[in-house]
Amino acid sequence: MTTTTLPIRTKEVRVNIRWAHPEQRRFIDSQVKHKVIRAGRRGGKTVGIAILAVRAFLAGRRVLYTAPTSEQTDAFWFEIKQALLPLIETGVYKLNEAERFVEKIGTENRIKAKTAWNADSLRGDYADLLIFDEYQLPNEDAWEIVGMPMLLDNNGDVVFIYTPPSLKSIGISKAQDPRHAAKLFKDAEKKKSAGESWDTFHFTSWQNPFISQDALVGLTKDMSSKTLRQEILAEDDEVETAWLVHSKFNETLCKIRRFTIPLNWDVYSGHDFGSANPAALFGARVKLPLP
Repeated sequence: MTTTTLPIRTKEVRVNIRWAHPEQRRFIDSQVKHKVIRAGRRGGKTVGIAILAVRAFLAGRRVLYTAPTSEQTDAFWFEIKQALLPLIETGVYKLNEAERFVEKIGTENRIKAKTAWNADSLRGDYADLLIFDEYQLPNEDAWEIVGMPMLLDNNGDVVFIYTPPSLKSIGISKAQDPRHAAKLFKDAEKKKSAGESWDTFHFTSWQNPFISQDALVGLTKDMSSKTLRQEILAEDDEVETAWLVHSKFNETLCKIRRFTIPLNWDVYSGHDFGSANPAALFGARVKLPLP
């Protein structure tokens, strides 16, 4: 019996990865296991994370990108398809547009964009690179209950990306603590100082050289100082300045010593509509005796 060795045909394929600006390169090139990114709107955080994700995918890793809504995954998914189209056209890689993933056929090598608000909506997938975008919005249990155990089997990496929450975003957040992303950022700084594999990255909208600086100047002129700090400069407010109603609460003026309330005093009940209508406050006299 004779055997014939057939020549292996290879083809060089170029992948279209965008150029990264300096702030993007900082977190793309970082080798730590846990990254927390705080960036201004249009600062390039999603494009930068798409570059990181494509590089990980080409290295054979399984990448899972999550954001709370389908619309928020659109920019990432567009970048992934643009970059990997030459590979998909070879037939070695498969594109599933409905479920938003690209995979190397017959392997665990995959990159996927998925919506996730909480632990339940994140279940059913696994990865060795997990990315949370708009992390100020989903419930903390997405990471604590599902994300963290997901990475234990393969010693995977995680990236958290957020912009400081505004009054509007706090109103739609599913988080138990609307400031959980900011607290994670501070905790990551402490862990980095302690020598753990964590790092933090902060950059503003101004530091993205690929957007119009003139347009950004015009946009910021119409912003309040608070919106400018949150959306453009990506600055986390301290707790006392983040309160929605009593941002200037002064204990000397607003707090009195406890005393027994006379039974003949009228009782009033108030309702704060919060982010649903920040300017509205309902108050009503309660009919006595109380039930």
